[in-house]
Amino acid sequence: MKRVPPSIRLKEEINGLLQGTASTPATPEEPPMVGFVGRLARYMLQVAIEAEATSFLGREHYRRGERQRVGWRNGYEPKQVQSEAGPLELAVPQLRGTEEPFRPSMADRLQTRTADLESLVRGMYVRGLSTQDVSALYADTFGGGRMSKSTVSRVTQQLNQDFDTWRRRDLSGLRVVYLFLDGQYHAARQGTDEKEGVLSAYALLEDGRPVLLHLDIGPRESYDAWLSFLQDLVGRGLSEPLLIVMDGAPGLVKAVKRVWPHAYRQRCLAHKMRNVVTKLPRLMQSKMKGLVQQVFGAPTYATALKRGRDLIAKFKDRYPAAMECLERDLEECITYLRFPEAHHTRIRTTNRLERLNGESRRRTKVIPRFPTERSCLSLLYASLITASKHWRGIPMTVADVKQLQQLRAAIAVPTKEGAVA
Repeated sequence: MKRVPPSIRLKEEINGLLQGTASTPATPEEPPMVGFVGRLARYMLQVAIEAEATSFLGREHYRRGERQRVGWRNGYEPKQVQSEAGPLELAVPQLRGTEEPFRPSMADRLQTRTADLESLVRGMYVRGLSTQDVSALYADTFGGGRMSKSTVSRVTQQLNQDFDTWRRRDLSGLRVVYLFLDGQYHAARQGTDEKEGVLSAYALLEDGRPVLLHLDIGPRESYDAWLSFLQDLVGRGLSEPLLIVMDGAPGLVKAVKRVWPHAYRQRCLAHKMRNVVTKLPRLMQSKMKGLVQQVFGAPTYATALKRGRDLIAKFKDRYPAAMECLERDLEECITYLRFPEAHHTRIRTTNRLERLNGESRRRTKVIPRFPTERSCLSLLYASLITASKHWRGIPMTVADVKQLQQLRAAIAVPTKEGAVA
């Protein structure tokens, strides 16, 4: 086996996975969908690197009589590549006795997302993982004929199962402190250009770890759509979060109050600032933005509340619409100031989800519409679950934990027996 090029061994490994005879199956923590795509991507890159070595020497393996350049192959050096499908282990050919050093032209691009890899991953998710599509992608990657229908069917079932398992997994073991809720819009169904809401939930846990919780279709981000979304989380065992960070969508606000009436609520300050500023004359917008920022950026909750009320009283007669908008959610805009100071920058907006949703939109903007609702959710899941590997958590000191416990005790509901729920 030492004499067999790594690309051949990789191809045999993938064929083994397809036929169910692989000696090195995907690890338990590696989702089947990501694992399968990662192996295909690894194979594509390995073939490209080996082809460069062959071109450099001017001959295939063991064709010494066809030598066009002095030198010979001398094993492989392992190299890890950061890719769309996660870290990939490659074997870079090493050459000896050459008149000039061999360096693959790909070497400078190995730490980036290659166009071929991006296309492969996006193609598998966007096309809905149909039998014909996986078969076509396999043929494009490996050359030759397509796989049989029965083989492709096993592959697509495995890939679809990954997403289904993720969206139905038990959440009872997650102790959520901060829950972030947001939505984005995509044309998620064939035959219509109408965009529908895709609802998403992301959380920070008691130990500071970040986690993507759920994705689902939610037409127009309505109350019923958000209520069903939140009830799904509860039905899968998610306990009441301590703080919920969200924008001001009426349906979302109403649903949160219905499902978790005792949790603290934080209005996204970026959304609220835009709402206030748009209700002002253009020449006053910059000045008022600075004044509102002084309210939101106060050192304590009490100080922020006083500054806010003073600002509203001062400008209520001149700019009633803007001040009414600020007054309506003033307390929920400054809730974050009750929490540990080290967490403030992370919990006062939904910017993390906004950035993640922006990344999803970047990858889907070339798609006028998805063939199925499932392919829309699958691509967004693939984008977000890949991005989540690079999310940063939050610090949790002993003092932070104690402060959070006090806040949770303040909203705990006594049971009939007198205990705290």
